[in-house]
Amino acid sequence: MKEDGAPPLDITETDPSRAWAAGAPVSSPADLNRFFSAVVGGEPMPAARPARMRTTVPAEYLGPGARHDLGPAARPLSCGGLSWGHGGTLPGYATRGGATEDGRAVNIAVTGGPSPEAERRVADAADAALCR
Repeated sequence: MKEDGAPPLDITETDPSRAWAAGAPVSSPADLNRFFSAVVGGEPMPAARPARMRTTVPAEYLGPGARHDLGPAARPLSCGGLSWGHGGTLPGYATRGGATEDGRAVNIAVTGGPSPEAERRVADAADAALCR
């Protein structure tokens, strides 16, 4: 990742599949909103899966209080409750967002050479949008 003040990093030839399936989906933030809203609502899967997806373990590497296991990660919101989703960062891209059980959803995608500060800002923007 590009640190503040460093020259831009040329990622023209970067293959996002190096992150395995994480770099493979071709989705817009609106697509992700529909998907995570459906998953949180129990679709498009058998009835037992949503309950299994909510059986999580601590995953502090995703942020303070985050939990993850099978499927989307649970992140605590500053306004209370949880956001269920999955973001990620590759050179040149950062995504954050998710859906809540009461029907709110947001996914934010940014391009550029994200720094740890930029990643935090994207996560903060997703939290602010879900807490509106």
